[in-house]
Amino acid sequence: MTISNGAFFTAKPVKSFRKLALGLMISGLLGTSAPVLAQNDAIPAPVDVLGHAPGDDFYLANYEDSLKYFHALADSTDKMQMFTAGKTTQGKTFEYAIISTPDNLTKWEEYKAISRRLADSRDLTDEEARKLAATSKIIVHIDGGMHASEVADHQLPIKLAHTMVTSDDPKISRILDDVILVLWPTLNPDGQDMVVDWYRQNTGTEHETSPMPWLYQEYVGHDNNRDGYMLNMTESRSVTSQVQENAPAIFYSQHQKAPFPARIWVPPFSDPISENIDPLVRHWTSLIGMHMIGEFEHQQLPGAIAQARFDNWFPGFLDYTHAFRHTISYFTETALHLYATPWEYDAKDFPDNRKDLKPQVMYPSPWKGGKWTLGDAVHYMEVASISTLDTASRYREQILYDRYQSGRDTVARFKEEGPFAWIIPAQQHDLSEAGELVEVMLRQHIEVYQVNKSATFGDTKVAAGSWVIPMDQPFAGLVQELFERQTYPATFVDKDGLPENLPYDATGWTLPLQMGVDTVALTSKLSDRDKKKLKAVTTVDLPSGIEGRGNVFVAPQNQNASFALINAALAKGASVSRGTHDKQPAFFISGIDKDSADALATAHDVTLQGTSRAPENAQAIETARVGLYRPWKPSMDEGWTRWIFEQYGYNPVTLYNDDMKAGDLLSRIDVLVLPDIDLSWITEGFSAPKSDSWYNRTGGATEDPVPAKYAGGIGSEGAQALRDFVARGGKLIAFNQASDAAISLLGLPVKNVLAGVGSDVFYCAGALVQTELNKEADSAATLGLPDDPVVMFSHGPAFDTLPGFDGTILSSYPEEGDVLLSGVLLHPEAINGKAAAMEVNYGDGEVYLLGFQPQWRAQSHGTYKFIFNNLYK
Repeated sequence: MTISNGAFFTAKPVKSFRKLALGLMISGLLGTSAPVLAQNDAIPAPVDVLGHAPGDDFYLANYEDSLKYFHALADSTDKMQMFTAGKTTQGKTFEYAIISTPDNLTKWEEYKAISRRLADSRDLTDEEARKLAATSKIIVHIDGGMHASEVADHQLPIKLAHTMVTSDDPKISRILDDVILVLWPTLNPDGQDMVVDWYRQNTGTEHETSPMPWLYQEYVGHDNNRDGYMLNMTESRSVTSQVQENAPAIFYSQHQKAPFPARIWVPPFSDPISENIDPLVRHWTSLIGMHMIGEFEHQQLPGAIAQARFDNWFPGFLDYTHAFRHTISYFTETALHLYATPWEYDAKDFPDNRKDLKPQVMYPSPWKGGKWTLGDAVHYMEVASISTLDTASRYREQILYDRYQSGRDTVARFKEEGPFAWIIPAQQHDLSEAGELVEVMLRQHIEVYQVNKSATFGDTKVAAGSWVIPMDQPFAGLVQELFERQTYPATFVDKDGLPENLPYDATGWTLPLQMGVDTVALTSKLSDRDKKKLKAVTTVDLPSGIEGRGNVFVAPQNQNASFALINAALAKGASVSRGTHDKQPAFFISGIDKDSADALATAHDVTLQGTSRAPENAQAIETARVGLYRPWKPSMDEGWTRWIFEQYGYNPVTLYNDDMKAGDLLSRIDVLVLPDIDLSWITEGFSAPKSDSWYNRTGGATEDPVPAKYAGGIGSEGAQALRDFVARGGKLIAFNQASDAAISLLGLPVKNVLAGVGSDVFYCAGALVQTELNKEADSAATLGLPDDPVVMFSHGPAFDTLPGFDGTILSSYPEEGDVLLSGVLLHPEAINGKAAAMEVNYGDGEVYLLGFQPQWRAQSHGTYKFIFNNLYK
């Protein structure tokens, strides 16, 4: 197996002033001895190229504008070069700039190599590292953000680039001498164009600040910053690949939504923090943030706040995962109104705890209100960015040496404390997912090995083909973070029994649990003799092909990869049935020759068994016509679901509100999937337009109404169409909160026992929880699943049946004991013995209620089969 869609991009230089000058010399237009004009005379300002300055009211530059200016700037100065770094989902070319002195830029490859060596640490002594730190330059990444609706993010780099190459400030000159700035116009080109286009078409209308009715990154929207360790998205892989190649010592990403009424949030982060990140990295993150606050005070710019809201717990943020590579990774959150429309704020409208305007240790100069513009946000971002660069310059040598120490100390920690390795055994319930887990590690530049024949390490026997991840490597903290079970350090609880400082995002994410993969932590040290049994791997090669003879080919149903394989086979005209092989659920493929079957097996890394015929009781299946409801109120869960369906070959039909209202759904689809959205999103959606809202906004954060075509939900017509669809034989699958919606819309005899309960009765927001299959259930919905699936539970329901219930409980939470496996869950007794998933008969059709997130951020691979099994007819 090769890493699917995971080829790492090597950046390619695009243009530079030197190349332009050389061309002029060769053509005779510029003699080698001719004096060069002062740089500033030839360097264009943004307004010269774009007709606007970044931060102008009612104006936003799109991605093409950003590149147009970046290239104009690079063509006019020898302080800037452009590079390409792969493609976006929609096919745009990723580009970024490097900015420094001309001499530093000529040594770019050398300084990158040094930065990578310092982060790795293993081939250096302390003395050698000190010399490299003393003589090298520091690489700093700053970008125009991932969240395209946070518009100042992608306007800032235009202004910052101009400042860095034109300023006569001695501080900037010092920064350029010490620092190589890697400046990305944006980390989300597709989204920048979408948001800017939407704003431009609505500027000056009653919809000027209305929300855009689709995700601003094709599949994941705001969750593009939740893909930092899985790297599912093309953009995540391109950015991470460049971070691994360029090895910045500092990674700073722009965001917009400071805790109101603060004007900018900066580090230090709130507790809790991960113990798998080296203390020096955490330390420098806090120091850089405090330097920012000092700079805002120095420039008399009020409203900088630290610590409030944001923590360092969940490792999946794309602007945070790099910390496990000993990169000082962080973001800031600058105040935002809406797009480039200015707004006036009155302190009397501030939250009660901020109305007194009293200073605090981490909020030293409270903002007192007034007008706030896009230009103000861009200015605050530029101050924070230059402050970061100034800190990097002033402490260049110490930061670089501490980076080496972080790598050195991580290796030493796991050499002494353990675990000394993580083992992924070759015997798995779903071998394809074990391979996927290894791929995740390889994408993160984790060193993975394999044993060619059975071996024993200490008291642990390891079968041939198993993977081994030794922990005496510099980025082992990321392995530990992803493989261990999360125990949240909640020391205090409030009056409702809720831990204080709950994480900003998920509380548990242990990848082996999510993916249904068995792993073993090695508690004995690997000897030199043990290490000789290991062979480094760079790709995942799973057993594939055909074993045995016959014209019918058997694919194991317990492997997720088999679903993609049979969908491809069906698309080629094969026949597929579902039955049992060697007492295990399996698919039987016929109607294609052996060469075609072998090609499918190789492409999907599945071993097929050749046999003479399918069992007599095997049931013929076809890929169902799958409909996926997509509300105009953008749903990231819908996007993730759509991406997964496309990856596995289900090719879903998108159904909007009008498609639902049109009725006769059964003529178009066989299965309808409701992603994790609540009832109001389905029935109401965006609020209807109000003619006077544009002129009478209040509270400073009210969005304008969306255009009428995007307003509302499915309404009563769509609800009736939904009921008719199921009653006439359709299949409805509802994820998590949508299960409550399905219960309500169809009047199902099912009760959500968690409806309306407070945190004193039950609380769980993003944790991994144990369930048990109902072994008495006679349903195809759970075929291929293990007996005890681990589910991602986040603000979901748990079910009891009511009188008149007709159906099957598919899985339940254990009758007693703590169901929590990783993360935070309070009062498990509230769900002990309750149903987690059920099949409910409704007329001639069925409703599948999944009270959890079976495809959470394309990470919960272990519960995909709850969905896939129901996508056939």
